[in-house]
Amino acid sequence: MTYEIVERGPMVSGTNPLTRERRAPRVVIEDPDRDLIVRWQAGDEAAFEELIRRHESRVYRLLYRMMGSKEDAEDLTQETFLSLHRHGHRFRAEARFSTFVYRVAANAALNRRRSLGRGRARVDKLKTRQDAGDDLPSSPRNPEDSTLGAELSGHVREALDDLSPSLRMPVILYDIEGLAYGEIAKVLGIAEGTVKSRIHRARQALREHLKVLLGTTAAEGL
Repeated sequence: MTYEIVERGPMVSGTNPLTRERRAPRVVIEDPDRDLIVRWQAGDEAAFEELIRRHESRVYRLLYRMMGSKEDAEDLTQETFLSLHRHGHRFRAEARFSTFVYRVAANAALNRRRSLGRGRARVDKLKTRQDAGDDLPSSPRNPEDSTLGAELSGHVREALDDLSPSLRMPVILYDIEGLAYGEIAKVLGIAEGTVKSRIHRARQALREHLKVLLGTTAAEGL
């Protein structure tokens, strides 16, 4: 994974970074993981292990939904935290640590999907469903509001699988993981307006796909 993509923001042509730093002091975000991060960056390995325990399940769930394969999700979860351990000194508390972790995981998933290709990914998803009985739990943002409803059914999984990664990731992060638009923008490195547009497009695509599978009336209830 190329971490410069994850951690480096755009440079403004003709500006001096040191001057920019003096003019715009770094904003430190309130973060429930702050104490653990300080300890970890000071060399406390137990603190990093606690960070893994706090975030591992959500990272795995995100990666499973992106990849559709338990094996890939497990592998990428491990890759995410190994990379964080190697490059953690670059984290500067300009976003929540959880947002930073999601961004590393999201890039890992997108890179892996590009390397696998769509055909391999479909085979893996089918195998996972057969092995696991399609029983992955969900935690949607709001059962009354969410496009995905109170349960992430097999039909919705199939519809999600047919979305492009650029649409799938925002709608998963918003409707299932419960991230705010601003957080998703930081995770994906895109504008907040782009996040909203992609979520809207993803929901439209999901409804159209589900109309074919479930019928118009059932799909409109999602």
